[in-house]
Order: sequence, then C-alpha cells, then structure tokens
Amino acid sequence: MNKFIPSFWLTYWKKVASKSFIIQCVITILIIVGLSNIDKIIAFFDKSDQETTAIYSEKKDIASQFKKQFEALEKKGKYKIVSSVAAGEKGVKNEDYKKFIEIKVNKDQTMQSNIYALDNVGNNDVMKVQSLLTTFQSNIIAQNLNLKPEDLQKITAQSKVDTKVISKEDKKIDESSLILNKGIVYVGAFLIFMITMTYGSQIATEIAQEKTSRLIEMIVTSVSPITHLMAKILAMIAVAFTNIIIIGLAIVICLYVFDINALLDKIDLKFSAENIRLIVYMVIFLILGLIMYIAFSTIVGALTNRIEDIGQAIMPVTFMNIAAFYITIFSLQTPDTMLVKISSYVPFLTPQVMLLRAASTKTSDMTIIIGIVICIVTIVLLLMLAARIYKGSVFSYEKGLIKNFKRALQMK
Repeated sequence: MNKFIPSFWLTYWKKVASKSFIIQCVITILIIVGLSNIDKIIAFFDKSDQETTAIYSEKKDIASQFKKQFEALEKKGKYKIVSSVAAGEKGVKNEDYKKFIEIKVNKDQTMQSNIYALDNVGNNDVMKVQSLLTTFQSNIIAQNLNLKPEDLQKITAQSKVDTKVISKEDKKIDESSLILNKGIVYVGAFLIFMITMTYGSQIATEIAQEKTSRLIEMIVTSVSPITHLMAKILAMIAVAFTNIIIIGLAIVICLYVFDINALLDKIDLKFSAENIRLIVYMVIFLILGLIMYIAFSTIVGALTNRIEDIGQAIMPVTFMNIAAFYITIFSLQTPDTMLVKISSYVPFLTPQVMLLRAASTKTSDMTIIIGIVICIVTIVLLLMLAARIYKGSVFSYEKGLIKNFKRALQMK
C-alpha cells in the first residue's frame, strides 16, 4: 500500500495539473454557462425587435385589422401602415423596413398578398401571412353568405387530438418529460462517448509510452507490475471523476445562478421524477462505461510495444464506442427496436444503448439492472485480464498484438 499511494498520486497530479486538462475543463464550463444563457445570447444577436414591417391595402380597415392581428401573432418588431405600394417598396430598398406586406382583395372576395424583402422570405413568414389572410377571407365570405360567426367557427374548428403515453408500470408520463428524456439520453450518450474515448486513449498511450522508453523496467524494480498498473488505472479513473465532478458542479451552479426554469418554461418543458430517474441511470452508466473502457484500453496499451502503433491498436476500442454512440443517437425516436434490445446486452455497447432503453416506457427497471450487472461483470473480468497481461508483457517487446497476447498469458 505504501508503494501504491505514491504511484497513484504521481499519475493523478500529473494529469490534473496538465494544460490539456485545465483547458478542457475551462472550455466545458464556458459551454455549460453559454447553454444556460442561450436565450440571452440569441436575444443579443437577434435584432428582430428593432425591425419594422410595413403593411398596405387599398381597404384601410383590412390593413388595420391585419396589423392588429399580426402584432398579436408576432410580438417581436414594429408594424406600420404605409400609404402606397411605392412607399413600401422604397422603404424596403432604403432598409427602413425589413419586409413590406401588400394585401389585395379580389372581386370574388378572395385575398392574396405580396411580401417584399431584400433577402429571401422564409417559409415561416409566408405561412403566418397566409394563415391570417385565410381567416380574413373566411370571415368576408361568411358575411356574404349570411353565416353567423358561431357557425363559421364550428366549420373552421379543428378536431381535437390528444396523445397519452401508457407505461407498463402504470406510470403517468407527460409529453414534456418524454422530450426531456430524449435530451438527457443525447447528452448522456455524448458524455459517455467523449469521456471514455479521452481517458481510454490517455491510459493506453501512457502505458505504451512507458514500454517504449523502457521506463517500466526501472519502475518494476521497486514496485510490482500489478501495484503499478492498479495505481495507474485508479488514478486515471480519479482524473475522469474529477472532470465529471467539475462538469456536475458547473451545471448545479448554473441551475442556481441563472434562471434555467424560466428558459425551460419558455419551451414548455418541466423536470419530473421520471427525468431525475433517468439522470441517475445516466450517471451510473457513465461511471461503468468509463471504468470498462479504461480497463480495456489498458490491455491494448500493455500489448503495444511502440508508441507509434497505439493509434492503430486502439482502433477496436474506438469502433465499439462509435458503434454504441450511433446506435443510441439514431434510435432516439425508436428505442424499442430489435437492434437496440440485442445491442443493449453486448458489454461494450451496454452503457450507452441501455441508457437509451431506460428512457423507454416499455423497459422495466429489472432490464436496466441486468445491464448494470453485465457492465460490472465485464469490468471485473477486464481488470483481471489486464493485470495478467500487464504482468506478462512488461519485458515483452515482440511485434504484433496477438504474439504479445499469447506470450503474456503463458507467463506465470
């Protein structure tokens, strides 16, 4: 134990005090703060409140009603009724007006509009104008047909369709929670992918570097290979946990300092117990995925004798991580397909894919616990194999992963 602790702290402080770790943490914190204030950032760059839209119609009452309705529909910006088409066009050319909307009433009481702008008019703007004019047109035609307002309202009223999600465990889950769950899965899958890739690659590179420089030969004269390996693995896990804790603290601080609830209310999203449950599973799978990939990368690093070969040697680990990430992201809308179900039980895919299944109302907690058990068993087996291979490959400098693997297993 007295030799384990110095090895642990040496690796830990070297990584935590490195410029790359500090820069990564600073960038991550800045991203979290930026996302917490995304509405303020958008408002800062969005100048639509200062833009003026000109409106003209030969029938002044139509122009006045349209202006009133459009202001209620599109609260941003200013609206002005102009005296002629020429005045509206001139204002757009001089950039006094962002848009100019000309409204015409045809002889058959149908309505049409021209929208003038220096840039291409977006489909959203066209749809808003079209929707308002359709309402005006319906009212005019209804008056000519002597229809009562309530009759017209019944004719144009849309059928009401509600959606209800039924859970196997009789849990009531609203649409807002389901949307948030998808966001949590997306963020969780991205974090698992990035953190496992980063720290798995680091430990594989460091172990291969020690073998390339023959530094490991001097280390094992005073520390047993197993003690040195376990100290290095735990130190790398501790560095990753430090990174995760910094991210978690940044998120918590942003939740209290900035009005995140107000931002969520603007997009009609609210946290529920179901979201908290999924966040807990996300943290669990993040930790298990991290330890699993660090253990696997340790094996790869121990079998690599030249630092130049580490990029090629680590490719299988990278491919499995990418496969898990893409299965998760591209199955967000369909988390209950056979591909997702099967891949969620494949150890190296489980952390990300089982997190996706945890967001589904069709997945029981027992299924998720089975996934957690699979991860734990895989981690134990990988750590045992890593210790055996590292001990047997310390003084092995043969080329080829397969040769090194066989030689390591034969060593006692």
